[in-house]
Parts: sequence; structure tokens; C-alpha cells
Amino acid sequence: MKCVKIVAVTVMIGLCALVGSGLATAEPPPPPQIDLTQPLMTPTDDGNSQVATALFPENDPKQTSFDDMTREIDIGWNNGGMAGAAIGAYAGMAIGCVSIFPNFIAGCIIGNVVGTVVGAVVGIGYGNPDAQPAVEQFLSTP
Repeated sequence: MKCVKIVAVTVMIGLCALVGSGLATAEPPPPPQIDLTQPLMTPTDDGNSQVATALFPENDPKQTSFDDMTREIDIGWNNGGMAGAAIGAYAGMAIGCVSIFPNFIAGCIIGNVVGTVVGAVVGIGYGNPDAQPAVEQFLSTP
């Protein structure tokens, strides 16, 4: 009796999965029209970057805050983000290789990735103090 219940439940779950996947159909969204010969993050003549126009159509406040955020991050990256990423990568790799003893190769890889991300964020923050408020403004814009 227990075997019959298990088989019945398994068959019901399988049928539900088949029926559910058969009914869920939708057309894919149209691809965004982006001109790859032009800079993607630089605002165009109409005031918004190509990426902001593709990601947030019909939402000018979000596009504007996205453009402000990318501009401030770009300034921070040019003023110290690259150096911060490099320093963070080396420090993260060294700490990862030393701290994870049984599998130091995996520790080096994980430490390198985490150190690069943290170093880039800190370098951008020190390179341009206006970058963090611009990111917060973008995230809080509906």
C-alpha cells in the first residue's frame, strides 16, 4: 500500500510539472535597439545613455539617476578604482592563500575575487565621494 501511494504521488507531481510547463507560454521581449558603435554609458543627445533607454523605457527619472550613477562611478574608477581593485586583488589573494590551509588554491581564487570587488568598491568610493550617494539615489528611484 505504501508503494502505491509513493508511485501515485510521484505520477501526480510529474503530471503537474508537464501540464504546468505546457501552459506557460510567452513571447520573448523584443531585443533592445543599441548602437554598438557608440559608447553605451555616455548620455546621448536626448539626455539618456543607450543602456538606460533600453533598461528603463518610459521612466525618465530612473534613466536620469542611472546616468548620474554611471557618471559618478566612472569618475571614481578613473580616480582610484583601478588601483583599489589591483591592491584588493593582491591582498585578497594573499589572505585567501594563507587562511584556507587545506585547499589553498581555492582560497587563492576566492580571495582574489572577493579582494578585487572590495578593492574596486573602496577605490571608487575614495576616488569620488559622490559615487555612493548616486548609487543610493539610483536604487531608491522607483
